[in-house]
Amino acid sequence: MIKRWLPPLLVVALAIVIFSTLISTRPQAPVQDRPAQGVLVDTQQIDFASLSPTLTLYGRLEAPQMANLRAAINADVAKVYVFDGDMVEQGQILVELDQQEAQLAVDQAAGELALIDAQIAAEQSQLKRNEALFATQQQLVDLAKAAVGRAEKLQQSQLSSQALLDESISLQAQQSLNLKQLQFDIQDHPIRMAQLQANRKQAQARLDNAQLDLSRTIIKAPFSGRISSRQIAIGDRVQTGDALVTLYDMRRLELRASIPERYLADIYPVFEKQRLTAIAQLAGQPYEFELRRLSGEVNVNVAGRDVLFRLKGEPGPLALGQFVSAQLTLPVREKTVAIPYSALYGLDRVYRVRNNLLEAVSVTKIGDYADQDGKSRLLIQSDALQQGDLIITTQLPNAINGLSVSVKDE
Repeated sequence: MIKRWLPPLLVVALAIVIFSTLISTRPQAPVQDRPAQGVLVDTQQIDFASLSPTLTLYGRLEAPQMANLRAAINADVAKVYVFDGDMVEQGQILVELDQQEAQLAVDQAAGELALIDAQIAAEQSQLKRNEALFATQQQLVDLAKAAVGRAEKLQQSQLSSQALLDESISLQAQQSLNLKQLQFDIQDHPIRMAQLQANRKQAQARLDNAQLDLSRTIIKAPFSGRISSRQIAIGDRVQTGDALVTLYDMRRLELRASIPERYLADIYPVFEKQRLTAIAQLAGQPYEFELRRLSGEVNVNVAGRDVLFRLKGEPGPLALGQFVSAQLTLPVREKTVAIPYSALYGLDRVYRVRNNLLEAVSVTKIGDYADQDGKSRLLIQSDALQQGDLIITTQLPNAINGLSVSVKDE
């Protein structure tokens, strides 16, 4: 039995040995090392250009033309015609104060003035009477002198008594005294008139002041604008200096914003020569602000300086104190590059690709920039970059010098 199966087993074993020998002795294919695959990145080619950077400003609207209307007299509030937010025109009545007290003061001052006018008229009439009486009184004095002369002759001739002479002398003295009194009254007339005229000026001033106070019971808008606040209501008692209403000129709104120190070097040389504008989008509507002034005071807590922009055009729904974000177009800068924000690492670094390896390059941020498609980009400058260099625009979390990368095909 065993002898019968032995030949086939030997054949199978021999076949296995031959197959194993062929497998182990076949030629081996050479092994090739595959290069390591670098990180796949997007790039941008450096192309220098003269561009105008934009700077995002944050500020609030101010009104240099603002009036805080206050009471000029003590009175009760009779009528109030405006509320917060109302638009008013120049000369429009805003508030009426009760006129009774002011009218009484006017009547009293007018009475004092009328009394002094009557005194002046009486003085002038008295002067005319004195001047008319002066010639008559002079004649009486002359007659009295003549009577004294006759009495003296009669007394010397012993034809009259001493008593008659004394009476004549007394009458002459009285007439002379009356003449002197008229002379003094006439001479003192200018002095009395000057005093009365001074009193009249004082009375006129009191009347003018009372009439001015009466006119101040009507408070009108000094210019066209918007009411920002109202502090009184009908029936309130206000004293001199109390706040009534506040309004501001809508057409003279200004945007106050702070510009960092590094951007001021671009503004100072062209401030008075070039028109710099900032554009803001508010409630879906564009507003243009023109740079007018630099603030006269530097805030020690801010690394920069406040600038003021005047609103151009109609204010629309804008309001005092409103927060505004605007884009300021700065003067043109030479040899700049607009890159996507993802190309910037840290505050001042981009990565250039050379021989598929990264190389860090320091750059200076100039500002923002809006390209032809309206996309916001970052404007930079660097003396280390050259025309035609490739920088990566992919933000890599592990970007370092010497990192191997692969550039995506455009």
